Amino acid sequence: MQTLSRPPIAIVEDDLAVRRAYADLFCSYDCETIAFPTAEEFLEHIADQKVACLILDQRLPGMSGLELQSLLQEKDVGFKTVFITSQDDDTTRNRAMEAGAAAFFSKGSDVDDIIASVMHLSGYQID
Repeated sequence: MQTLSRPPIAIVEDDLAVRRAYADLFCSYDCETIAFPTAEEFLEHIADQKVACLILDQRLPGMSGLELQSLLQEKDVGFKTVFITSQDDDTTRNRAMEAGAAAFFSKGSDVDDIIASVMHLSGYQID
């Protein structure tokens, strides 16, 4: 595997086990990751650091994933967002995509599809 020098993949997921699983998954592809349990903690952090791509859950304590995505679109950040959520309904999917999300997956989606999407959007390569 070839690792490109890229900013980390950010993960915003309130479920600790899922957050760790995503981080471990992408670390196994030599990607650096940073993870946060809330949108608010993520926003505090990105003021200091760039990210390559954001993996985002919809249902979060405090600010929702859709609210965060809308805020990021207003700020015109330089990274793409990939929703991975159990709230996989047409309304949520459409709102996420209209707010600028690059991809939308349910938590039961094929992991290879998720990996390929995140790796492509973040600039990492799979060798």
